[in-house]
Amino acid sequence: MVRIDNLYGNALRQLKSDDPAVKSTAIESLMNEELSDEVAQAACSLVEDPDKGVRNSVDLMLSLNPSPLIPFHLVRYISSSEIATRNLAGEILLKIGVNSIDAMLDYLKIANNDDKKFLIDILGLIGDEKAGPAILDVLKNNYNDNVVMACIEALGNLHYTEGIETILLIYERNELFKPTIIEAIGKIGTTKALEFIFLKYNEEDELTKFSMIESLGLVGNEEAFFFLLSELNEIDGPLTWPTVESIYLLKEKYSLNVPYDERMKNMVLKTVEEASDKYKKAAANLLTLFDGEDTYVACLKVFGDDYETDEIIKPKIFEKPKTFFEVLSSTLNQSSTNLKNLLELTLEVISIEDGAFKNYLSSIQIRNLTDTFTRCLDNPDEEVRKLATEILFAFDQKIALLFLDKILEDDNVWNKLRLLEILGNIESPEAEQGISKLANDKEEMVSERAKFIQAHKSVA
Repeated sequence: MVRIDNLYGNALRQLKSDDPAVKSTAIESLMNEELSDEVAQAACSLVEDPDKGVRNSVDLMLSLNPSPLIPFHLVRYISSSEIATRNLAGEILLKIGVNSIDAMLDYLKIANNDDKKFLIDILGLIGDEKAGPAILDVLKNNYNDNVVMACIEALGNLHYTEGIETILLIYERNELFKPTIIEAIGKIGTTKALEFIFLKYNEEDELTKFSMIESLGLVGNEEAFFFLLSELNEIDGPLTWPTVESIYLLKEKYSLNVPYDERMKNMVLKTVEEASDKYKKAAANLLTLFDGEDTYVACLKVFGDDYETDEIIKPKIFEKPKTFFEVLSSTLNQSSTNLKNLLELTLEVISIEDGAFKNYLSSIQIRNLTDTFTRCLDNPDEEVRKLATEILFAFDQKIALLFLDKILEDDNVWNKLRLLEILGNIESPEAEQGISKLANDKEEMVSERAKFIQAHKSVA
């Protein structure tokens, strides 16, 4: 007991020190210690400390120490007039997660509307249904718009089915509530939610319809699938995006067939080209169902924007490399923001094809492609130049050697070393001359590697 008292006493003195280094050291020493009420209170107070290092230390310790006392002392700092303190306290409570819920629910009873909204937002992000009854009670008895919106959103995140009746009762109270209500009931996902969306759909503006269509993808049935297909005749612009996504989600959920017509294809193409990544993923999946050069062009335009979408597109490219190469030269240009990504994809396709592409491409197509790749040798991006070099040698070694002098002008060390790797595997006078030039390079690492390759070739 004496040792524990001494530990707490020393910790308290250090936590109240004027020296930030002493405070940080004290905080870090408490990382795995059981805390007394007084020490927990003192540690939590340091979320207000002016020193960033102290705040970083207390953030880590309070987030990881399992003491149940921490949330109860920390939660009051969400009422701070200092935004940084308020946000830090909220972030730590969120990191603590379900173990901070009781403290937040207690504080919710005495909090003002601003703090209520803040706490309910955190509870919604934690997503534990335990907070549902308290949030629903606030929703029933509070008429502050910001608090009401926070409650609706949180109950949706909690998938709190007991809240759906109350949520629907306030649907007509404020136009601004409607998109949030629709999104929330979509997450909750009951038959009642689906019926309500169908009932209100034709009455609403585009913003609310946007949320309704997204929700149909979550809670919809086969009826919703065919309803959305019929809506493709009526909608345009951004409403296309959630419609395509929801059609895809319902197709996957119920193993339904998407019509392979021009209307559907055009909607999918527009979504791939115009929408945000969230909707592109679904559209890219649907795009793989269609053929035609325009689908490949659309795929190449967005390739590199998002890793998950790229992984959906790749099998489509590998399935018909002939079409890929036919549209590549017209798609690939120096101003493309995804130039590097397309070159990486090209190198991958060439590697898989292992020279077979030469059997189905005309001499003019091969010439156009090599012209496209050689233009990349002047690109300011060193990675683009390296990829262009690798592609040229993999695509047509004879043509690549014709441009060897140009490639040798590259002043990037790693590009020169990669060129040496390539030339080391080629038996030709041009390759030997290239290696000889690099043996006299001003970069020692390059010249030594070139001399090593020369020596190895002479022995062989």
